[in-house]
Amino acid sequence: MTKREIYRNPWLAVEVHDVVHPTGANGEHVLIVAPAASGVLVRDGNDFIFAEQPRFGARANVIEIVKGGADPGETALQCAQRELREELGFEGGDWTSLGEVFEIPSIVNAPVALFLACGLHEVATELEAVERVERLRVPVADAYAAIADGRIADAVTIAALARYRAITDATGS
Repeated sequence: MTKREIYRNPWLAVEVHDVVHPTGANGEHVLIVAPAASGVLVRDGNDFIFAEQPRFGARANVIEIVKGGADPGETALQCAQRELREELGFEGGDWTSLGEVFEIPSIVNAPVALFLACGLHEVATELEAVERVERLRVPVADAYAAIADGRIADAVTIAALARYRAITDATGS
């Protein structure tokens, strides 16, 4: 199997691989190569706190959990904590793993490690010059209604909320 890189920027690379499909047919497959990523579901009392930001691909403002790629040598938890501090201005608190999910497993190589963060305190945000992120506080029950009616449409955010609900339902907490 051969591959060639057709694009690279500081956050990802795009590779084209010559493959043999499961049917035996020869072909090409595109792979987005990105660093491991982390996402943070923030719970504050009876509310979740989301990031709302413009997303080019969606051509809209998107309600989502904070997420981003890990820096070299950074653990999944360190990445999550950094991204939360930078984008929403929270740190400290209690952190719980919600496992990993794949955004688009057919074309993106790295999973997203999900975390729940509670009991945080506010600090200054550290947004990149190109970022515009707004905090959006949503009552827990309303977040699930927002999934149902499409206001929350980000797949990783929906996965984080589903994991959170499954864990809290299973433990009764």
